[in-house]
Amino acid sequence: MSNAILLKAGRWIYATAILAIGVIHLITHNFPTGLLPVDAGLPGRQVLVYVTGTILIIAGLLLLTKKLSHYAALLAGVIWLAFFLALHIPKLLPNLHDGGEWTATFEVIGFLAGACLIAGADGNRKLIAAGRWLFLSGLIVFTALHYVYLQYIVSLIPAWLPGHLFWSWLVLIAFFAASISLLINRKVRLTGLLLGLMFLLWVLMLHLPRVIASPHIEAEWTSLFVCMAMGGVSLLLAGMAKE
Repeated sequence: MSNAILLKAGRWIYATAILAIGVIHLITHNFPTGLLPVDAGLPGRQVLVYVTGTILIIAGLLLLTKKLSHYAALLAGVIWLAFFLALHIPKLLPNLHDGGEWTATFEVIGFLAGACLIAGADGNRKLIAAGRWLFLSGLIVFTALHYVYLQYIVSLIPAWLPGHLFWSWLVLIAFFAASISLLINRKVRLTGLLLGLMFLLWVLMLHLPRVIASPHIEAEWTSLFVCMAMGGVSLLLAGMAKE
């Protein structure tokens, strides 16, 4: 598979995910509760919900057009960076033992990584490097969280799939191996391909059935599109890798 195809697929998958999260803002009239836990008492909160949702929809649509994807990625990057700095860092620092906050913080970092990679696709190596390091930081955190909350991960494996503990450990090892690959910048193409396949299989095998079973639960939809975005970012990394 050529780098151009991987880059296009990654960009389209990432774009679809952030567009959908923008739509979730407008349909629910609220921020996605797990991903963006904005305090209910924030002044002007409702306006911010609609503004954020609209910007994500616009950014997602523009990302589908290669000509404007650079500017759309910068727009999306500003949104994700703002939420990371103004929302998640203040929530994470006093709650370092909260696995849920670590997860949400580094999911936002994953979105920011994707924006950096797309914005740097025209040859800006600094943005590409920033995207790779941001995504790497998320993988390291997810590796640690999978270890600490291994039994919870086991409970998420679909009931029809045998060997729940085996698959949970396999995912943990996959995250760890991918972290090493990105850290030493070796076999990044293969790593991105395998990570992308893993995330997109989760979309189909884990998240989609949960959405179908509980279509009115916002968190299930959000989790699906977060996972989809991570798959898109993984393919972007593969498409930009030299080896």
